[in-house]
Amino acid sequence: MPTSYTDQFWTLDPFSPPPAGTLLTVSEYTITDQNDDDFLTGFGTDSINGIDITQTYLGDTVTVTIGGTNTTIVGATFYLANGTVVFTPTDGTVLRDAVIVTGNGVPNQSPIPTASLGPPCFTQDTMIATPYGECMVQDLQAGDTVLDSDGVAMVLRSSMSRKISGQELRACPKLRPVRICAGALGNGLPRRDLLVSRQHRMLVASRIVERMFSASEVLVPAIKLTALPGIFVDHSVETVEYFHLLFDRHAVILAESAPTESLYLGHETLRSVSVETQQEIYAIFPHLKDAETDPLPARPIPSSKRQRKLVERHAANRKPLLQGEMALH
Repeated sequence: MPTSYTDQFWTLDPFSPPPAGTLLTVSEYTITDQNDDDFLTGFGTDSINGIDITQTYLGDTVTVTIGGTNTTIVGATFYLANGTVVFTPTDGTVLRDAVIVTGNGVPNQSPIPTASLGPPCFTQDTMIATPYGECMVQDLQAGDTVLDSDGVAMVLRSSMSRKISGQELRACPKLRPVRICAGALGNGLPRRDLLVSRQHRMLVASRIVERMFSASEVLVPAIKLTALPGIFVDHSVETVEYFHLLFDRHAVILAESAPTESLYLGHETLRSVSVETQQEIYAIFPHLKDAETDPLPARPIPSSKRQRKLVERHAANRKPLLQGEMALH
């Protein structure tokens, strides 16, 4: 079953940019992941506004002038069957009409993860479990300790944040948070309403998970859970501030007492964040620059199709996502 996304684009090719001083205007297009495999490629029938994608490049950059200030944006470039080339940010930037300074294209094609269309993170005031009790996410600093879902204390290496204005939320719907109402996951979790970005993964632990994956727990993006009661994209939020929590390893931590992930430093994540965020991450973990494989995720991450089937089974059987003792650590 195809999945569609709405995103902002500039019409340009960063590998062969227009002359400096050219005005770039924003357009809003629909992207379709035809086979719902979580990737956009030029090897199938994935499309933008109904036009087949023929080539994809992740990690291209465009430097523009907005309000007299130069800004470099990291994103993905799509070549389309009608000859059009379009660029969309993957670093959380909300596009505006701007004047181009320069562009830079990566040399090799790569699939574009649909997860790169929205950053995975917590919102301001989310309560995070620590050895000393719960702490608001915005109060956590590098060097603080946070508990994982097994009660193991981990040192926070970095906390990064970005504020999204109401104007930006209206201009770019993918930045609106998902609200997980208190108790919506099961077992009374989360304890309070939890707001996370669309691609932020929540832990699912149930008998259905065991039967489908031969594993007791898996991680599923919040946006995939919106087919269930009490979980929805919150269009009433006027502004939002998102936070990334970064540890030495990908981990399941507790937000509003519900198990959820920390920032996962896979190659696609690193290629989709802002230049400044990349630099901060590489300063903390220099080995990631030359790493050939992704680190192991804290729990299995099923394919998009399997995630959809998992949610459908939970909905059809009216079973909570966090079942009984399986959800309690």
